[in-house]
Amino acid sequence: MNILEKRLADLANLPSVTPGDQIHLTPDCVFVSGQSSRNVIKAFNRLGFKNVKNSARILFSLGKTEDKDIRQFCKEKGIRVIDCDLPEHFRAENKLMHGMVIAVIDEDMKCLGGRGAIPIVISPDSMAACLAAGSFTMFIPESVYIEINGALSGKVNGKMLCSYLLNIFEDSLIGNAVILGGKVLEQLNTDDLKELSYFFQLSGTAVGICSPGGPFGQVESVIKIKSDAMN
Repeated sequence: MNILEKRLADLANLPSVTPGDQIHLTPDCVFVSGQSSRNVIKAFNRLGFKNVKNSARILFSLGKTEDKDIRQFCKEKGIRVIDCDLPEHFRAENKLMHGMVIAVIDEDMKCLGGRGAIPIVISPDSMAACLAAGSFTMFIPESVYIEINGALSGKVNGKMLCSYLLNIFEDSLIGNAVILGGKVLEQLNTDDLKELSYFFQLSGTAVGICSPGGPFGQVESVIKIKSDAMN
């Protein structure tokens, strides 16, 4: 098992997992954000749920919207509403995101993989069920490790690296778990890692994480890239 599979197995109370396995896991955090919040609440009511489980692990964020119905729902269910982004929230609480499995609703939350978190996007109906049960079901995808080595020049940033990888892989990674590692990642700051991690969303991966030290276990495919062409 690799860094992703080990964590998912742990939260599913399983000794091991392999690609294709269906697992039922309890995430470290459930995060519902932006306009998707309304869809989740509608699904929660439509499916007949009344209460939430593990409310201390659930966070809602309104983003740039202000919605009294969402606030009322959260107040009734004992759910916290945060007015900052998720990394900022966890910094304020002195919690590390590394290895944290987060159930999310918005595709752009996949960029949390740049901070070492493991964000897993689920549908509004699945998120509503997760609020009620405290857990959700997923299939273990095949894992691809992409190692990027070399020295970067001062002009290369995370956004350029993201575009570079998209040009190489296009849509070939759809549905896979992707682990990005290598010496290049060690040279990027937090902002660049965030920009790079939009690759997970734009390439259609099922889940992705930046792990400069490697996959820490078995993967189905290893791809090594030299950064020379970027400089």
